[in-house]
Amino acid sequence: MGILLQPEEIIAGQQYENVKGLCGVGKLQFENTKDFEGVEKRLQLDFFANEREAGLRALSRQDIERILMVAKCNIVSELSDCEVDTYVLSESSLFIYPFSLILKTCGTTKLLDTVPVVLGFAAQLNLQVKCCKYSRSTFIFPEEQSYPHGDFSQEIEYLDSFFGGLKAGSKAYVLGDPDAAQNWHIYVAAASVLESSELAEISWPIYTLEICMRDLDRSSARNFYRINCNDASEMTQRSGITKLLPKSKICDYVFDPCGYSMNAVESDAISTVHVTPEEGFSYASFEMMGYNSGDSEFQILINKVLHCFKPAICSIAIHVSSLPKSWTKSVPWATSVSPNGFVRDHFSMERLPDDSIVYFYNFSQEKSDLYSSVLKMPVHQKWLMPFTSKAPKIFPEDAVSNMSAGQCPISPHKVGHEDFTSSMYPLFRDSNQQDSHIAVEHDLSAMVSIIGPKPEDLDNLIRKHIVNSKREDAFYIFDLGAICRLWETWKKSMPRVHPFYAVKCNNDASLLALLSSLGAGFDVASKAELDLVRSLGVNGDRIIFANPCKLPTHILHAAKHDVHRTTFDSEGELYKLHKLNPQAEVVLRIRVCDPGARCPLGVKYGAEMEECEGLLAVAKHLGLQVVGIAFHVGSGASDPSSFAQGIAQARLLFDLARSMGLTSLRILDIGGGFVSDGGLGVSFSSAAASINDALDKFFPPSSGVTVIAEPGRFFAEESFTLATQIFGCRVRQRDGMEVAEYWVNDGIYGSMNCLLYDHATVSVRALHVSTMWESSWSKGYKSTIFGPTCDGLDTVMQNVWLPRLDYGDWLVFPRMGAYTKSAASSFNGFDISGLQTVYVVSTPLPSDFKCASCP
Repeated sequence: MGILLQPEEIIAGQQYENVKGLCGVGKLQFENTKDFEGVEKRLQLDFFANEREAGLRALSRQDIERILMVAKCNIVSELSDCEVDTYVLSESSLFIYPFSLILKTCGTTKLLDTVPVVLGFAAQLNLQVKCCKYSRSTFIFPEEQSYPHGDFSQEIEYLDSFFGGLKAGSKAYVLGDPDAAQNWHIYVAAASVLESSELAEISWPIYTLEICMRDLDRSSARNFYRINCNDASEMTQRSGITKLLPKSKICDYVFDPCGYSMNAVESDAISTVHVTPEEGFSYASFEMMGYNSGDSEFQILINKVLHCFKPAICSIAIHVSSLPKSWTKSVPWATSVSPNGFVRDHFSMERLPDDSIVYFYNFSQEKSDLYSSVLKMPVHQKWLMPFTSKAPKIFPEDAVSNMSAGQCPISPHKVGHEDFTSSMYPLFRDSNQQDSHIAVEHDLSAMVSIIGPKPEDLDNLIRKHIVNSKREDAFYIFDLGAICRLWETWKKSMPRVHPFYAVKCNNDASLLALLSSLGAGFDVASKAELDLVRSLGVNGDRIIFANPCKLPTHILHAAKHDVHRTTFDSEGELYKLHKLNPQAEVVLRIRVCDPGARCPLGVKYGAEMEECEGLLAVAKHLGLQVVGIAFHVGSGASDPSSFAQGIAQARLLFDLARSMGLTSLRILDIGGGFVSDGGLGVSFSSAAASINDALDKFFPPSSGVTVIAEPGRFFAEESFTLATQIFGCRVRQRDGMEVAEYWVNDGIYGSMNCLLYDHATVSVRALHVSTMWESSWSKGYKSTIFGPTCDGLDTVMQNVWLPRLDYGDWLVFPRMGAYTKSAASSFNGFDISGLQTVYVVSTPLPSDFKCASCP
């Protein structure tokens, strides 16, 4: 342990200077520099509570000023209530609870020098250290920092001299991509962890949300110059900060000539904002602590904060402590942050020595649209790249789930007959799985071409691929641009509903990887699907095992891989889960039917409403954590009101569960059934409107409920096109007219199984590749298309009008991504499981474009 000095010994001989006229959050600087370090260092010291003592709030104003003098900052404004004392500082903020002290300082302040001073005062107050947490983002000007902030290893060594001997130990982590501008440095030392009896008394975890933002939009930054506002109150109002947490009491301060700080209090919860607006090193931070998901819709709050400052890049750290037993395996919203207008570059999480969890994200601002983001991701954001662990060299045993990356070559060339910029991206990933630290490689081995928006642009690329590769086998074309447009549509249409993609619909690894990089969760129904998603580095908290009746070995396998959230609809499943995975977080699936759905599911799955009370009672008796309600109206829904009906029924069950003493329900799973525009089923906009209205009525944001869905065909169907070669043809007379018959190398027992099992309706267009019959293309025939097997049932289409074609020509089937190759067989020796997939990114359609075949 370090030498504990009395406050007076530390203060002796210290001097500081209040430098006037410096832009930035604060005024206190010790170097003559025009640059200001906006990034804050944050120290939190927690002490064991002693109810007979006032604790740290007994410190005098003189004591507090002595602490701050060591850090080289001072108090400019203050606000107190019955729970906490808050101080706006010349460099950031100070918060004092009876048994916790939180100090944030920016610039070149020496925050850690305050540690022996605070410990000296604490000793005088008979307080013992319970936990020390130190965290910061990456400095903008690291060369300006002095000991003990020269680098993170130096900070760790200094902190360990005081706290390294605490009983639960100390650990340090660096979360993030080492090549990124912002990483999260965190040190934690704890004297003990919470006992089970203590956790049982906690109904909500305690959240600390920190957002660090760089390169602020200049129009937003101008709000924080004194010349543009009369006072701090006007600055708070004009910038939109008052709307972030409108119930809180605000203490704000504006610096001269620019810069802003704010502390806010709401009961025992606090928040703070600090802004350095100067161009070239602009920075803003937001922190809130003490709120729970029942008090605030964090996803919406994050969007509001980013809208205030419009940064080019930002990082988000979410620290979750004091987790009750029912929450230790899942904090759904924290693992799926997806702010509007930003592309996620990194996600990682760590469990800390005090049994708390920290989640960390890096984001960069989208440029114009998601399509543009895809184009730049592989080079600039390391899209679909590996997450590898890096920690300070002095702590090699501490594996941290971070992303690393490599560079991808880009070369422009022409595609088809149009002049496009085509980027060829080798896509791969190499992930360290959480906890097991087992590296799993996944090589997508893909070359991605950028194409234009029209069907003929895709046909030109297909033709070129066929000719260049001398291809005979059928193949798929996966349009990554379509996925991104669909993701954008989903997030804009239903911002509160987080998609958990249904892997059974199409398990193409590159599709899953792209959705993962966009922030999707995943719905799996088997051990194989779970393994595929986990191999991509997806954490268990982003997976729901949405099969209400699971094989015993699959339950054990899911538990082994930290996937605990699962659905049930029967007593038997509850007893099975209790025996095989007593930590399971169970979601009751109820029967909600859309009779007109393409594939109704209610005949097989879903508890009736009158059965639910008994099922909940059994779950309670077995000690299983019931965390939510789920329903599925049927695949390819036709009636938007069926979603609203399901949401209304779920509300009744949430209330019923609470009346039975089941207080852990926090997830509403509205299932699948969504169809993108152009597909068979209810329009997505109609479904979204019905869902949003029902959520506002039955589960408003203030309810604290996380809403997820299980879309499959919405993302997959439109994004895949199938190209098949004609290997046989004939023209014959029938009923006095010529008809054509064509054999292609995929059929009913392959990708076209969707005609039987998914009740699909397919469309087709001809693609001339062979030189034969070219002059006869103007002549058309009523045509029949057969698959390759010897079964007469293997008939794909009849009476479809096609031009004269020959073997060596091709047929192209759009919208072939849903329940096609994932359900194919190898009957008659025709195995399509190895079909190649060609990757493209299509540009968005212009607003005035209309398909020639459209009515």
